[in-house]
Amino acid sequence: MIRILLWLLTFFISMAMFAQNEAQPFLPDVFEGYPNVRDITISPEGNEIYFTVDDLKSRIALISYIKKTDDGWSKPKSVSFTGKYRDLEAAFSPDGKRLYFVSNRPLHKDSIKPKDYDIWYVDRTDSGWSEPKNIGAPINTSAHEFYPSITNNKDIYFTSEREGAVGREDIFVSRFKDQVYQEPVSIQGGVNTKYFEFNAFIAPDESYILFSGQRPKEGKGRGELYISYNEKGTWSKGKLLEKINSEYLDFCPFVDVKTNRLYFTSQKTKVKKYYEKSLELDDFLSTFKSSKPHGLNRIYFVDFKMLLESLSTEKTD
Repeated sequence: MIRILLWLLTFFISMAMFAQNEAQPFLPDVFEGYPNVRDITISPEGNEIYFTVDDLKSRIALISYIKKTDDGWSKPKSVSFTGKYRDLEAAFSPDGKRLYFVSNRPLHKDSIKPKDYDIWYVDRTDSGWSEPKNIGAPINTSAHEFYPSITNNKDIYFTSEREGAVGREDIFVSRFKDQVYQEPVSIQGGVNTKYFEFNAFIAPDESYILFSGQRPKEGKGRGELYISYNEKGTWSKGKLLEKINSEYLDFCPFVDVKTNRLYFTSQKTKVKKYYEKSLELDDFLSTFKSSKPHGLNRIYFVDFKMLLESLSTEKTD
């Protein structure tokens, strides 16, 4: 009897750990009826969450946010500086006083034509966010720059297809020295390849980096999440996060270091490529009316500590 009870206890503990290691949708009820919802950043205090609401054709995108209240979280609103162009991929500075983001807005107010994607920022003031400022050279170029991620030392990691890239898209870093950003370089080691590496989250202390990659014959989808570790200044070979990767695009990683949660965006769906029994129209349409967005960009989260522990277990098996 005792042996059976111990077995049951072990079983339920294992099931609970498995559930915690499964990616869960983030605020599915809030985002029900939204088009694409992607990328996320959380303020250092943990009381503000910013994300992007994107047009289905990626023509325009609004940076939006929720704030913690006594009753939970506020209703989502768009920020003061968005709504005219495609604005996305917000990222807080370590002190929370600056918010970086990506936009294809024109450099000058006398122009209305969208341009290539640059990194911009706004500063927190007593009355809200300041007017957006282009971060300028040497970070921004005539090529696209995406997905800023900032270290404790104010260094900026970002994605670009600029000159100096090893592959089609690379992850670059610009060091902040003497109050000036230095010429960006493609990061060295086992991250960048001749293919696509993009949307990197850098640990504030630069101990690890999470990124997406599109590499033939690796993984099972259109874009995979990887982790690489800083080994005495060189990045280790990227390791697939197979526990959470799907056969679709998984991207935009972000770790809330306070809660040890990994957030990411996915286009995962449970719609099958083939059905043995023909679907009726009503059944088919009900799939897309449900709160589970099949194929749309949505944000998911998982316990990051447990995910890393599962990777360590795989190494020793």
